[in-house]
Amino acid sequence: MRANNKTVLAPKKGFTLVELMAAVAVIAVGMVFILGAFSQCVSSLTTAEHKITASFLLNVKIWEEDLALKENNGSEAGEWSEAFKPPYENFNWTHVVRDGVSAGDFGNESLFVQENLNEEAFTVSWVQGKAVKDVTVTRFVKRKNKE
Repeated sequence: MRANNKTVLAPKKGFTLVELMAAVAVIAVGMVFILGAFSQCVSSLTTAEHKITASFLLNVKIWEEDLALKENNGSEAGEWSEAFKPPYENFNWTHVVRDGVSAGDFGNESLFVQENLNEEAFTVSWVQGKAVKDVTVTRFVKRKNKE
């Protein structure tokens, strides 16, 4: 009897084209999610950076107004607005002083409080993309005595 001399071929090691295409598709889908998250992260970081800068600029404007309040012995009603000087030219500030405090602002104001305080609002705004964003502080300050 004669032995069968058929050569058995060992399976080739490696990847088929279908397996490679499936792997590339999975990686592509993963990259879409990663790039989307990265884009949102950059946007959030930019917003946070602008808010920090706006808060700093707001603090400077309030400090300047506090000095003016001391010099003028109180505040007067009005509205002022302007852009900051470089390097902050992308930020604008608005200062609004409303004459008096209306009943209900504090909840239980006395007539003395209503007649002797002004409501003052400082806003620093900037444009980010297509949206205008801002940081605002509202406070109550001594009204200038009318003589």
